[in-house]
Amino acid sequence: MFITVGVLGQTVEQPELSWTKQTTKRAYIKCKVTGLTDDNYVHWYQQKDGEALKRILYVQKHGSSPVRSAGAEDFTVELQNNNDYVLRVKDLKLSHSGVYYCACWVSGIRHFKC
Repeated sequence: MFITVGVLGQTVEQPELSWTKQTTKRAYIKCKVTGLTDDNYVHWYQQKDGEALKRILYVQKHGSSPVRSAGAEDFTVELQNNNDYVLRVKDLKLSHSGVYYCACWVSGIRHFKC
């Protein structure tokens, strides 16, 4: 089972909806994004129970130079196979618990477009 959302030619898929990992282990959260153009960015968000979404980081379509939010040093992203963005969480902590989402948007536009 996975979540697929598509708008204006772009598709975002998150194949793994739920899993549990032990602390001190690593987590790899996949997101497949197709139909991106050069001015698209892929964003990763964390949501804890009862809280608003918090952006962790974002990266340009090509996966280069992720921009991390404050406190997101444990997170990195890797582009695999031109469409698969993998959020990596090293040395899991209880503070990493939550729901993770990926999304994309076009540079210069203040709302999600893809």
